[in-house]
Amino acid sequence: MRRDYLSRLSRAARWYLPPAEAAEVLEDYREIVAGRSEEELRRDLGTPRAAMKQLAQPKAYRRWLAVFFVLSACVLLPAVDPILEGLSLTVWLSGISHMFWNSNGSIARLSMPLFPLGIALPLVWFQRNGGKGRTLSKRTLPIFSFVLLGIAWVWFLFWVILAERFDVIDFLFPDMVWTVRLITCLNILIAGAAGMTGLIKSRLEDRRWRAMYIWGLTGVVLNTYLWQIFTSMNLDGSHGWQGPYWIRLVFITLVGLLGTGLSLR
Repeated sequence: MRRDYLSRLSRAARWYLPPAEAAEVLEDYREIVAGRSEEELRRDLGTPRAAMKQLAQPKAYRRWLAVFFVLSACVLLPAVDPILEGLSLTVWLSGISHMFWNSNGSIARLSMPLFPLGIALPLVWFQRNGGKGRTLSKRTLPIFSFVLLGIAWVWFLFWVILAERFDVIDFLFPDMVWTVRLITCLNILIAGAAGMTGLIKSRLEDRRWRAMYIWGLTGVVLNTYLWQIFTSMNLDGSHGWQGPYWIRLVFITLVGLLGTGLSLR
C-alpha cells in the first residue's frame, strides 16, 4: 500500500511541480511515508494529488497548464473535422436524413498554422523545464511504427492523387472513398493518441517523450492534409499543378522528422 501511495504521490509531484522541485519534495516525503499505512497517510496528508497541489506555485503551474492546453490543441484540433465528419457520414449512411457535422474543413485548415507552434513549443519548453531520466523504452517502438505506417499511407495516397494513378487504388480498394476515409481517420486517431501520450509523459517522466508528441503531431497533420485534399481539391489539369502539394507534403514530413530527432537530446 505504501508503494501505491508513493507511486501516486510521485506522479502528482511531477505533474504539479518542476522536475528539480519535485525530486526534492519526493525525497522528503519518502521519509514521511516510510512505515505508515495508506489510511494514516490519507488522514494526515490527504490524497497524493491534494498534497502536491498545495505545494505548487500558482504562476508556474498556470504556465504549465497554458503550455499543455496549447500543445493539446495543436494535436487535437486538426482531427476534429475528419473524425466528426467520418462519424457523421456513418450516421447518414445508416439511414439518418442529414449529416450532423459539416464544417467544410474550416477547423482542419488550422493544422498548418498550428503545426510550427506544435513543433517549436515542446522543444523549447521541455528543454528548459523538463527532466531527463531513463531513455525511452523499446516498448515505444510499436507506437512510433504505427504512426510511421500512417505517414507512409499519406505518401502513398499523395502519389496516387498527384501522379493520377487512380487505377492503383481502384484495384486495391474497390470502395475507394469509404475505405480511404476510414483508414485516414484511424491514422489520425492513432497519431493523436500517441501525441497526447508523449505530451503527458514528457511532464511526468522524461522530456524525450516529446519526440512521440511531435511524431504523433506530424502524423495527425499529414493525414488531415490528405483528408482536406480528398474533400476539396480541384484537379484543374494545368501544367505543374502538383508542385504546391508536394512542397507542403515534403515540408511537413521533414520538419516532423527534424523535430522528432531534436527531441531525443
